[in-house]
Amino acid sequence: MHRMREQALRVGGRTFNCAVGPKNGPPLVLFHGVTRCWRDFNALLPALIERWQIFAVDHRGHGNSSRVPQHYRIADFAADAAAFMDAHISKPAILIGHSLGAMVAAVVASERPDRVRALVMEDPPGTTLAGNFRQSRFHLQFTNTARLLTTARDVESLTRELANMDVQRPRDGTIVRFSDIRDLNAIRFGAECLLQMDPAVLAPLVQGRWLEGMDWFGSVSKIKCPTLLLQADPTCGGMLNEDEAGRITSLIPHCARVDLPGVSHAIHSTQPDRMLALITNFLETNNLLSTETQT
Repeated sequence: MHRMREQALRVGGRTFNCAVGPKNGPPLVLFHGVTRCWRDFNALLPALIERWQIFAVDHRGHGNSSRVPQHYRIADFAADAAAFMDAHISKPAILIGHSLGAMVAAVVASERPDRVRALVMEDPPGTTLAGNFRQSRFHLQFTNTARLLTTARDVESLTRELANMDVQRPRDGTIVRFSDIRDLNAIRFGAECLLQMDPAVLAPLVQGRWLEGMDWFGSVSKIKCPTLLLQADPTCGGMLNEDEAGRITSLIPHCARVDLPGVSHAIHSTQPDRMLALITNFLETNNLLSTETQT
């Protein structure tokens, strides 16, 4: 990723770490999921960087961006994203978001329609990790992760502890070790990201306050730009359930939905070629594969 350059960009008195690519085309902004950082998109970058100017942002409290204790709700992340685009991206952009990032990108598209050309939502959790968190099969994973972060020391020890912690298997809810459902290399990368993250990021999530201050489906209903909704397989760890996927699709006038049986929540890292093909087809269909070079 030597063609991406990390920059510390100021927005509203805070610093946001952003990896910026060369000016090979119009802007394309990437928003990562909770507990991750911009490097989570590494598998997509070699292809995207050839056609777009990439902006991959670390959310507040993640990576090298500013920490803001007590303010880690989706509404807070989305306000940052909108302010970041207003301050640092001069042209309407394509937005691609994963999980939390998909919800952030959706809110930006709803509130700044003139700043967004198209939206790709990769398995947004919706209310699974918000209103219904305590009933979800991700509750044990996140609460155990939060517990481990209180004593985390280094990548290697945290990797071992994460690999051995109890989680619920998405398929049937059986309690298993995390390493039974997640590749060890992926767990190690997750540990690297977690050690850069403010542990307080997880508090609103585990307390069921993630959606405070916003109307999720109200925001979705205001999206007017072409939208691609990617739904991972809930039995493989996908967070977007069938009912909410259907509701999102019905609320957005120009929404193409693709269901991916057998594919886990992190589509971009486990199936990067497939995701790139879906994105390319979506943008081609909507005449958005511009060859314009940004000046």
